Amino acid sequence: MTAKGNDVFCLPEQLAAGDQEYVVGSYYLELPSTADVLARAAGFAVGQSIGTWVEVPGVTAEMRDRHVGRVIGVLPCPPVDLATQQPDVSGYVVQVAVPTVNIGPSIPMLLTTILGNDSSTSVQAKLIDVQVPPRFAAAIGGPRFGVEGIRDLLGVPDRPLLLNMIKPCTGLTPEAGAEIFYQTALGAVDMIKDDELMGSPEFSPVPDRVKAYTAAAERARQVTGRDVVYIPNVTDRPDRMLEHATAAVDNGARALMVAFASVGYGAVQALAEVADVPILGHFAGVAPFYEGPASGMASPIAAGLLPRVAGADFVLMATPYGGYPLARLQYLRTAQQISLPRPGVKSAMPIVGGGVHPGVVATYIDDLGTDIVLGAGGAIQGHPDGPAAGADAMRQAIDAAMAGVPVTEAAGDHRELAAALRAFA
Repeated sequence: MTAKGNDVFCLPEQLAAGDQEYVVGSYYLELPSTADVLARAAGFAVGQSIGTWVEVPGVTAEMRDRHVGRVIGVLPCPPVDLATQQPDVSGYVVQVAVPTVNIGPSIPMLLTTILGNDSSTSVQAKLIDVQVPPRFAAAIGGPRFGVEGIRDLLGVPDRPLLLNMIKPCTGLTPEAGAEIFYQTALGAVDMIKDDELMGSPEFSPVPDRVKAYTAAAERARQVTGRDVVYIPNVTDRPDRMLEHATAAVDNGARALMVAFASVGYGAVQALAEVADVPILGHFAGVAPFYEGPASGMASPIAAGLLPRVAGADFVLMATPYGGYPLARLQYLRTAQQISLPRPGVKSAMPIVGGGVHPGVVATYIDDLGTDIVLGAGGAIQGHPDGPAAGADAMRQAIDAAMAGVPVTEAAGDHRELAAALRAFA
């Protein structure tokens, strides 16, 4: 079946009235105004479902009705209606609905279907939105713990959470890293994780690191009374990732970190199904998925929707305020994709990172609310008075924001916060 006739086109209301579920992808593309955008859209819908660029045998009417993708919207941008107003190049938002029966509860097959295959479908477009039906999303999985599970693990019911990452990024033996962990855990930090560049190298295998860091956390707890959770990085090829995860949990890890773009969303889905601990999804490697203005997919999908649906309980995301600034709208939409209620899927918790220090804590809370994690690396490890003071300064800034007190005013009562503001603000 090729893209001929109106059977590829339908109104959204027609699909909603039927008994099938559909994933709806919205795409932005630009074409010469003389191009037949409807034909291009139809070719894409067919090519990503049952057809190809020529007629092939074996396509029945029943198959076409059950499996063909359908174009449910072609919207001009800007919304030009008169031929006399058309520019030489026109933009369009094209919406294509694909039956979930074609895909199954598989993120790899979801991406294969909705991202397209340019050599077959002849459309260069950027995926800007995805609507995932509740039963389909629930079948994929989503977070096993979510916001409530993370808060229960940490015993923190309301305020933003504080996360630090071990620095230097790599090169540390388990013993050397454990000492940094201990010195940091003496401050008011909730979680400490590996840097994304620390995997399971010969000089610091995951099991050895978990044993050493967990012992350091217990030493610090004996001093402070606070329980700091260590999150090891298990990023690797899928089979080794699952081995690292099992070894980490067997040796006392209560959460795991994985770079979701590096291992693939399907690998995160597999990890979430077997790991009985919360999963931190790290954004390392995701930027090329959304940096192209005319291809790939938008950041709220790549760094928000997909890691959450795959099973990440909290997701590190980019912001407008660091060295790699995300556009403000996409930053807010990414956080919404991570955290807003979604039928059948628990809410995850956004982690903001990259240049986080006490001076910007109130900004993040104003932007995103209190169900967030503040990922501070250099502002803790690089505090003039040491990492414990850096953690205390971040916590003092959090407490001030929660109380509605300006951070500069709170600094008058806290030397750690005052020193941090002098150093970083």
